[in-house]
Amino acid sequence: MEFTFPNYYKEFSCIAGSCPDICCAGWQIVIDNKTLKKYQHFKGPFHNRLYNDIDWKEHVFRQYNRRCAFLNEENLCDIYTEAGPKMLCDTCRNYPRHIEEFEGLREISLSLSCPEAARILLSQKEKVHFVTIEKEAAEETYDDFDYFLFTALMDTRDLLIKIIQNRNVPIRKRLWKVLAITHDFQLCLNKNELFKWEEIRKRHEDSGFGKTFCDKVHSRMNTSDTSKDLFKNMWKTIVPEMEVLRPGWKEFLKERLDSLYISSGENDYIYQKSEFDFYCPDWQIQEEQLLVYWIYTYFCGAVYDDEIFTKVKMAVVCTLFIHELDVGTYLKNEHHFNLNDQIQICYQFSRELEHSDLNLNKFQELMSENNIFSFENLLKIC
Repeated sequence: MEFTFPNYYKEFSCIAGSCPDICCAGWQIVIDNKTLKKYQHFKGPFHNRLYNDIDWKEHVFRQYNRRCAFLNEENLCDIYTEAGPKMLCDTCRNYPRHIEEFEGLREISLSLSCPEAARILLSQKEKVHFVTIEKEAAEETYDDFDYFLFTALMDTRDLLIKIIQNRNVPIRKRLWKVLAITHDFQLCLNKNELFKWEEIRKRHEDSGFGKTFCDKVHSRMNTSDTSKDLFKNMWKTIVPEMEVLRPGWKEFLKERLDSLYISSGENDYIYQKSEFDFYCPDWQIQEEQLLVYWIYTYFCGAVYDDEIFTKVKMAVVCTLFIHELDVGTYLKNEHHFNLNDQIQICYQFSRELEHSDLNLNKFQELMSENNIFSFENLLKIC
């Protein structure tokens, strides 16, 4: 079995009580069957606590005030301290490690929803690369796993990451190229012409970022709406559809987006974003790292649902949404912004999106089906 992970993966170590937030509150923690049996047969005075504070029907820990029943006042886990680390369930033992499973391959990432993992990712100055090792592990087979499509996805993802990490090209043009490539990849798949994709991909790779490419982009771009109006309508489309995992999330969004959108025209809006980018130059690299994070984590999952372009739309929109929240925070804080602000925005955004299957599925559904997230509109807002 092959295992792939980002080069910064082994830098992670839980900072426990020093963490600015907690990972044991705000969502239900599912207990795997193997650990559930351990809890059923646990001997000792802690047995009654386990019995009473687990929902045995739903296979989850009970919550009180949206906090795991085993999370103590010091924000530490009583199961860990009273029963030992071997009694943690898979979710608690693995988090913030996220695993995507493919036949013969496991791809591991550190979830952006963890403040310490977010700090590690956002502090990376060098281009992220990925390490693959081989280990003995039980292999699973998947019915109808499409190796031809999976190989095309893997090769294309390598190209997308190479483009995103090309720091000699303005980020806007990199985003245009990534969207154009995956737009055409989706068309090939929809037409059942995957055999043509390698030739088309090579043509995209060779075409570069010059005038011909930019002219094609401008010919497809939405020119009737402002980027500010498009962003506002995108937020209005998404936010009401999402369940809220943490109290105060919608208020957090409103404060920051109001700072950016209210009482400013398109010219002021563009100037404020340019000012932020000038005074916060770290964003240029952080944007690259976030795009790589989303694409590495989700892109090859299209082998299961064929939603190639949707996965890239999600990566682009998530990254640009975080930028909007950054600028709103910068304005709200009287033109101050630092790494801790960026970390907070990223991990809170990720928690609301990535820790809810309902939210992830709805987000992708909107990317796929709602015209506000059309190819033409995304070209405009990049």
